Amino acid sequence: MLGPNVTGSGTGSRSRAGQRRADLLAAIAQAPAGLGIKALAEATGIHENTVRFHLDRLLDEGLVERRAGTSTGPGRPPLTFVARQERPGRDNYELIAQVLSDSLNSSAPDPARAAREAGRQWGRSRIRDGERGRTPAGGVARGRGGDAVLERLTHLLREAGFAPELVSEDAGTTVRVHRCPFLSLSQDDQAVPCGVHLGLMEGALEAQGSTLQVTRLEPFVTPSLCVAHLEGATGG
Repeated sequence: MLGPNVTGSGTGSRSRAGQRRADLLAAIAQAPAGLGIKALAEATGIHENTVRFHLDRLLDEGLVERRAGTSTGPGRPPLTFVARQERPGRDNYELIAQVLSDSLNSSAPDPARAAREAGRQWGRSRIRDGERGRTPAGGVARGRGGDAVLERLTHLLREAGFAPELVSEDAGTTVRVHRCPFLSLSQDDQAVPCGVHLGLMEGALEAQGSTLQVTRLEPFVTPSLCVAHLEGATGG
């Protein structure tokens, strides 16, 4: 388990910050019309000033965007925050997944396993290309310590359109995925797209020589949330 290796006030602060951002993002994702700072504070129990701080981080990471709310009186309308819409590249991933799914379902004896291996190869190659400076992942810190490994994993998932949120706790580490690039495909059959997602994470961790492992992937805990559970040593 991760617990004994997650120590120190810095790690605890990061865990609390990650949990709060995850809670805020989950609340925003469940409100298509968006929520203001006061409403977010009420929904999550987080102080308004802390909400503002974490919203700035979510904005920087491209997970949410500001919009003008509806004015109920004179003066400037209040700001609301909504989950960011699909990235431009999402349709390409959807198309690739559809082609892969059709091919595997017609030719592979175990489509889910084949999809997982395809995802694993993809994850390994993306990390290795990043180390050679050929992909955006190359701009992330290149250490082998747990923090660097997790940072590169979430960066890779973000670049692939998954909108990940990392949450570290004493019980372990989870990666909460707030947007699935294969959403419409997953509604018909989860085996192949979830296999690709799982394999992608496994390959990214393997390519970094990490002992972290994805022990469980929970698809669609809510209509907009999937949760991956990680275990292993994070010490560097």
